[in-house]
Amino acid sequence: MKWFGFGLALLVSASAWAAPSGIAARAWVVIDQASGQELASHQADLPLAPASLTQLMTSYVLLGDIRKNKLGLDETLTVPVAATQVDGARIFLRAGDEVSVDTLLQAMLVHSAGDATLTLVTATDGSEAAFVERMNREARRLGMSKTRFRNASGLTEPGHESSARDLALLGRALARDFPDRKPFFMQKELDFRGTTYYNGNRLLWRDSTVNGLKVGRTAQAGYCMVASAQRGEQQRIAVVLGGRSEAQRTQDALRLLNYGFENFDSVLLYRAQQPVKVAKLYRGARAAVSMGFLQDFHLLVPKGDATRVKAEIITRQPLLAPVRREQRMGTLRLTLDSKPLGDYPLVALHDVAVAGVFGRGWDTIRLFFGQ
Repeated sequence: MKWFGFGLALLVSASAWAAPSGIAARAWVVIDQASGQELASHQADLPLAPASLTQLMTSYVLLGDIRKNKLGLDETLTVPVAATQVDGARIFLRAGDEVSVDTLLQAMLVHSAGDATLTLVTATDGSEAAFVERMNREARRLGMSKTRFRNASGLTEPGHESSARDLALLGRALARDFPDRKPFFMQKELDFRGTTYYNGNRLLWRDSTVNGLKVGRTAQAGYCMVASAQRGEQQRIAVVLGGRSEAQRTQDALRLLNYGFENFDSVLLYRAQQPVKVAKLYRGARAAVSMGFLQDFHLLVPKGDATRVKAEIITRQPLLAPVRREQRMGTLRLTLDSKPLGDYPLVALHDVAVAGVFGRGWDTIRLFFGQ
C-alpha cells in the first residue's frame, strides 16, 4: 500500500527520538514488519553487493514452488556436476548424490551452501540463468527497484546488487507470505554427513526474540545481515550492508532492532474487510456501502502514544451507484495531538449494482430535495 510512506514521513518528523547512533555499516534500515513502515535508515537505496543475502530471494521463489506443488520438501534431487564446482560456501555434495529438497534448503539458509543452491535451482528451472530471471521478476513485483540479480547464490558478479531498503522489503515478504516456513530462517545448525554447520546469524544465540533471517559475506560486500525479531505482538526487521566485521554486523543489527522496539508501537487499527464506515448510497441496489481496507491496517506511532491518535473519515457526497469493490470511496485522516499522521484511502469492500428504474427514480427525487 504505497500511501503508507506519506504517513510515516509525518510521523518521523513529529517524533522526539533521534535516529539510532553508533551504526557503522555502510547502509542500513529498520522497518516495522506489520505495516512495512520505515523507522530509520542510512543510504537505504544505495545499490550494493548483497552477498548470500541473495539466497533470501532464491528461497522466496522456491517456497512459492513448494506452495504450488511444483516442488516437494520430501522430493530428492540429483546433484549435477556443475554444483560440485561452485565457489564459496559448500556442504561438499558429490555429483550424482540424491539429496532431499528439505536438506538442500537447510544447507542454503544455514550455511549459504552454493552447491545446494545450484542443485535446487537447476532442478526447478533447468539452468541457473532461467531461475535468476524468475528472481528478478519477483523482485520487480515486490517493488525492489534497486535490485538486479545475476546469480542465485550471491557470488560477486558485475551488476549483481541490491539495497538495504529492497532487502527489508524481501524480508518482510518472506515473513508475510510464508509464515509456516519460519523455522528455516531461525535454524541454528545443520548436521550433514558427520559435519555440523553453524548459522552465521549470531543473534539467534544472543537474543531469544530473533527469528531470522540471514547473513552474508564476500570481500566486495563486506559483512551483511537481514535480521528479524518479535517481542510480544511487535515485529521488526533490520538490514545492515557493508559491515567491517562479524561482530560489528551483529551489534549494528541488534541496535537497530532495539531502537525499533523501544521507540515505536505498531497498532492494528482495522482488520482486513472490517467496515470502517457504512455510508448512505444513492441509486444502488443496496442503500449503503461498506468501506474499509482490504488488508489489515497497522499504524506506527511513537511509543505509548496510540491512545492519543484521532481519526476522521472524509467522503465526497453524495455517493452514487454503481460501486466496484476496491473503488476508492473516502479517506481516513489520522492525527496525533492535532498533528497529521497521514491520509489513507478507504475502498469499497463489496460491489453495489445500479438499482432498477423505480429505485433510481426515487433516489433522484431524494437527491433533489436533499434527503
